[in-house]
Amino acid sequence: VGLIAVLDTIHLVLAVITGKYVPPALIVISVQLMIPLTALFSQFTHPDGCVRRCCPSEEYPYSRAIRGCGGLSKEHVLGSVILTVAVLLSLIPSCLTVLDPSLLLGEVPVVETAYNTLLFTANAIPAAASQVYKEHAFLQYKQPVDPGSLNLVLSLFQFIITLMVSPAVYPLLGLGAGSEAVDWYKLYPSSQVWTNYSEGIRCLLGTLPEKLDQGAEVSNVYIEEAKCDNALPLVVFHVLSIVLVGVAVDKIVHAGATRVLYRGISAGIIVAVVAMFIDSLDDSAFIHGPLVDGLYFACTVLLILGSEVYHRVSLEAATFETIYPPPPQLEYENNQL
Repeated sequence: VGLIAVLDTIHLVLAVITGKYVPPALIVISVQLMIPLTALFSQFTHPDGCVRRCCPSEEYPYSRAIRGCGGLSKEHVLGSVILTVAVLLSLIPSCLTVLDPSLLLGEVPVVETAYNTLLFTANAIPAAASQVYKEHAFLQYKQPVDPGSLNLVLSLFQFIITLMVSPAVYPLLGLGAGSEAVDWYKLYPSSQVWTNYSEGIRCLLGTLPEKLDQGAEVSNVYIEEAKCDNALPLVVFHVLSIVLVGVAVDKIVHAGATRVLYRGISAGIIVAVVAMFIDSLDDSAFIHGPLVDGLYFACTVLLILGSEVYHRVSLEAATFETIYPPPPQLEYENNQL
């Protein structure tokens, strides 16, 4: 449970820190990298995977699975390849900007966007590792688990770990925004831990001053103004959305309508990309011209194609057979009852 909580916390913290600087349409594309990474990492834990070191070897009579590919079918492998190509193509502008900032350099902070985009995409690694390790743990221990209790324990662990690692990752807010005079990791110092926590709570409650001037009540002066409008309602709405999505997915899966779920995922990708692109039109930091927008559109088409191919065949359902410990050996005396 501790390792799962650590991986989930790393994924959550990095996503929150870097997500602000990532082009909205690219967020929808980048998060899909978790699917092929999960398929890749499962090769190290699945009994029929390419690297069978974590689990004992067993025979898996899968009808459509490719032998030695961890229960994956041809559709899963092809879909994973298409999804990976879509994500990698979408990262071309960011990679070119890191190598040569003058290519897209204008009046917008493209270097900051590029670095944060790459880190946001790499954030799929701990997310996929956590997913694979959860499946591995359930298969190894095979004990009855209450989903509500498990989620509660994981949430408590994540909250505690977040409190501990937040000061360490606080300087990442300045990633890519440094200059020759000031290094990027000095823009958001993590030395005043309590001050950072208190100002974060005040921002959440909407009591933090809008202008971070020297004369304001805020002790630290950063290169960006704090935008705390409707912070608490947005957090509550985000939490409720996660809960409702989890309940909906659980009901759909139990009803056996997985194809409806996968069609909903494809439709959700289209709606999300269009909505995020429209939202980004008001922000000059994410406007890089028709060439980049056309690339994102092509990547979205590939993303939908890869998702459809991947979900054309369902993954083989794992059987979690409970293994109970043997009863204790009772020694009877001569005078048995």
